[in-house]
Amino acid sequence: MGMEAPTRPGPVKPAQQSLNELLSRLAEAVEAILRTHPDGLSELALLRALQRPPWSVLGEIDFNTPAALYPVHFLLFHTLYQWRKELVTEGRETLEINALSIRLRPLTGGDSRQPDQADPLQAFYLDLSNHDLGEATINRMLDDFWNGIQRPLESELNAACSLLDIECPPPDLGTAQKQFRRLAMTHHPDRGGSKERLQDLNHAIATIKHHFRGSS
Repeated sequence: MGMEAPTRPGPVKPAQQSLNELLSRLAEAVEAILRTHPDGLSELALLRALQRPPWSVLGEIDFNTPAALYPVHFLLFHTLYQWRKELVTEGRETLEINALSIRLRPLTGGDSRQPDQADPLQAFYLDLSNHDLGEATINRMLDDFWNGIQRPLESELNAACSLLDIECPPPDLGTAQKQFRRLAMTHHPDRGGSKERLQDLNHAIATIKHHFRGSS
């Protein structure tokens, strides 16, 4: 995977170019970004880095709509698992992959020197046919995902509630959603707001939804 920044500026979305070209640019950018962040990045931080110059590989991301977020998430994780497969085969480095921490590190004596063919997540993300799924399938997968994991950390919930300027924990999801809609309207780029601020709000309401799913 190369290390030079792409020459074509500006945000690039999947509909504007071939999938192979987008994956190639993602591979370049992901390697360069992670090699300059040895402590790793969360998925959210990595997505934001991919949106900013000099890479500008991704356009605006709607973190609050599963059908809009899923294709971007899938292509990022496809890129990560493909790179990890190559790294492990080369025998020098590996990649830790989860939504909270994506980190490049040296292989150790306890690591397998062969790609894990039995890893169901790797198999899923390396199969590009899983990129184009219907909205109902995506929502069902998301429900299965939430049912299989714990609620967000207290610090994550506190940060989300602080961003939305509501009490923590919120009395109910409806209260949080009402405040989210009010702030999202205020900070929408079409009204002079910031895209990054709007994405922070989207991430905050997603965290609060996670909290209420985990408590059901």
